[in-house]
Amino acid sequence: MLVDKLVSILLADLPSRQKEVVESRYGLKNNNPMTLAEIGDKYGVTRERIRQIESLALASVKSKLDQKDYKSFIEFVVNHLNKLGGVRREDFLSSDLEQTGNQIKFLLEISDQLKYRLADNDFHAFWYVNDSVYQKANSFIDNLTQVLVVEQDWKQEMKALFAENYLSLSKKFSFNGYGDFGLKEWAHINPKTARDWAFLVLKKAQKPMHFTELARVVNNLRKEKNTNVQTVHNELIKDDRFVLVGRGVYGLREFNLMAGTCKEVITQILSKHGPQTTKDLIKLVNEKRDFKENTLILNLQSKKHFMRLGDGRYTVREV
Repeated sequence: MLVDKLVSILLADLPSRQKEVVESRYGLKNNNPMTLAEIGDKYGVTRERIRQIESLALASVKSKLDQKDYKSFIEFVVNHLNKLGGVRREDFLSSDLEQTGNQIKFLLEISDQLKYRLADNDFHAFWYVNDSVYQKANSFIDNLTQVLVVEQDWKQEMKALFAENYLSLSKKFSFNGYGDFGLKEWAHINPKTARDWAFLVLKKAQKPMHFTELARVVNNLRKEKNTNVQTVHNELIKDDRFVLVGRGVYGLREFNLMAGTCKEVITQILSKHGPQTTKDLIKLVNEKRDFKENTLILNLQSKKHFMRLGDGRYTVREV
């Protein structure tokens, strides 16, 4: 039997006012549930009076729950939930049953075989069969959170029975534009500002980028909002997570990068490590920056800045 027909049967014998109150409270006709106060205003009575009318109506409805079609429906839903670990997100359950959410909520709420958890900051609204499965779902989510925090293999956790269904209940997790999974509170998983998006892009690139290219990549990922090139540049300047390593080129401080132009980096390397052969110098520079070999050799030819010793090694020219 279709859900809407089942709802109609349960409400059929109610006085018109009681029927209208139940339909309004659950949004059974217009998918727009109303509060007690809103219904009271509509009829010109107090919210307490509407509560009393609703209470009488639901008592009458519950007296008919031994109706065969209703019992079959509840049995079907309970069995469906048990196959999924005993829980199901409310909107997913409505989709499973190919019915509107308000009618499903009404039919399940009047039953004594199912429990309901309201949506909040951490969870979507969901139905569950008993407290035991509720705790199992909670434990899975808590364990997965801890695994992510200590950087263990979260994919191993997802091999657990009903893992995906349990995961769907929570609002704590998300995927970023690169498909990386983690806690939604993490900036690299759920970036909100231009600087967080820039940080994510550079972290994935694992190399410095010019701010104009960085802005282009950010805009390709950040579909819901356009990020101005100059905004990206301003954010990079203000945030010490970023290091200027060339003209408009930025990297992450965590990359252990050496700031400066090619000549400046060579100077810093030679000042720290002393005279070096071309081969050894290229190796040392590449540990800090990603310059092309020809660029390094060309900069070494600057007699104003560097001097070649008799044994072929280079050093900084004394000013």
